[in-house]
Amino acid sequence: MSPESSPEFVIHKPPFRHTVDKPSVILYGSIEKNTSVNWQTELGSSLSHLPVAILNPHRDDWDSTWIEDISFPKFKEQVEWEMDYAKVADVIVLYFAPGTLAPVSLLELGMYAGTGKVIACCPPGFHKRGNVQIVAQRYGIPLVEGLNELKEQVRRRLEEKLEARDKS
Repeated sequence: MSPESSPEFVIHKPPFRHTVDKPSVILYGSIEKNTSVNWQTELGSSLSHLPVAILNPHRDDWDSTWIEDISFPKFKEQVEWEMDYAKVADVIVLYFAPGTLAPVSLLELGMYAGTGKVIACCPPGFHKRGNVQIVAQRYGIPLVEGLNELKEQVRRRLEEKLEARDKS
């Protein structure tokens, strides 16, 4: 996924803090390198024809030696970027890939379940799928099983945001 596929489509990644002035989606979920699908790239590419912002927390300069503690500045900067842009985003995507643990994504599901912004994708095989299903049911979160369904749901939600913006 290129940094910008069209003049209207844009991708924002940490640590840079850009103003988001168009409908946007933040991409939370499994990021383990051993997964067969780069779901962030696929989802972003499927939206590249729309004038939207993709907020992708996957940091290009991430260093696995960073200490995951509030006292470590780069780690704190990363987590604060993610939480700040979740407030800005119109859609919060959570993708739970089979064969991954995704503990932070499970935390994020709990944090944002009540916002009305979440769309979740949890294919069969994700180890805590039942928990995700129950949270989704309780909070009225659209829950899909595959990436194609996720693309469709996110596209539809962003198009609704674009239409509402055009009417105002």
